[in-house]
Amino acid sequence: MAIWNTMIAAAFGGAVWCLLDFRIERRWTMVGFCSGTIAGLVAATPSSGFVYPWASVIIGVLAGAVCNFATKIKFLIMVDDALDLFAEHAVGGIVGLILTAFFASPTVIGLDGVNLSIPGGWINHNWKQLYIQFAYVCATCGYSFVATAILAKVVDSIPGLHLRNTAEAEKRGMDEIEIGEFASDYIEIRRDFTDGAAPFDSTDGKGAFFYPHVAAGDRHGHLEVSFANPHPREEQHHQPSEQPEPSYHIESVSEKTENTVAPTPP
Repeated sequence: MAIWNTMIAAAFGGAVWCLLDFRIERRWTMVGFCSGTIAGLVAATPSSGFVYPWASVIIGVLAGAVCNFATKIKFLIMVDDALDLFAEHAVGGIVGLILTAFFASPTVIGLDGVNLSIPGGWINHNWKQLYIQFAYVCATCGYSFVATAILAKVVDSIPGLHLRNTAEAEKRGMDEIEIGEFASDYIEIRRDFTDGAAPFDSTDGKGAFFYPHVAAGDRHGHLEVSFANPHPREEQHHQPSEQPEPSYHIESVSEKTENTVAPTPP
């Protein structure tokens, strides 16, 4: 039963998150589905061994919706939560704990043959379970906040392990600052691959035309310029035949992150 509840809550959480994102972006996103799935899984953690599968549908739907809107909290209270950990794990866990008070069933609880005397939730008229679950939420949030704050302060006080870097370091990229390398050459660097985030300028600084760097999964038939194949066919990159032969200049890591080919003014 716990396995069924876990999978159902995750599936409905992912579907609801995708629907909520679709109303804004007008497309179905894998990031949205994965985020909603995580929200459903987090909500199922405290509830999956206590509720019927039909209740997991409700838990997954509410977890996906509430966690989706909770991603806006970081903008209201001005905190740096790049991965939406609070919205996903804290809010998702709270949703699962509170809804367990409504849908917990002694029949499901007793399926293990051990916990046969535990009362259910509101569906079994056990009204006091709601404030018990609320007390669990307060205790868990309090302990997690205090323990995390202490650990974060200890780590931040150790030389070389500061949690916060400079604004310039974040702009240039943590890979270059922390390890002296650029570890993401072949994945998305900016939202648009044609905005100048090329591994090198194929126009030798003229800016008239360049071969944009395209991730392997997004090439759709485009042949990327490389040292292995420095002469792609003209029709694949729409290069005018009168253009001079491109010169291949190897950019440094800093140039990759700073150089952007600007369009030629009219």
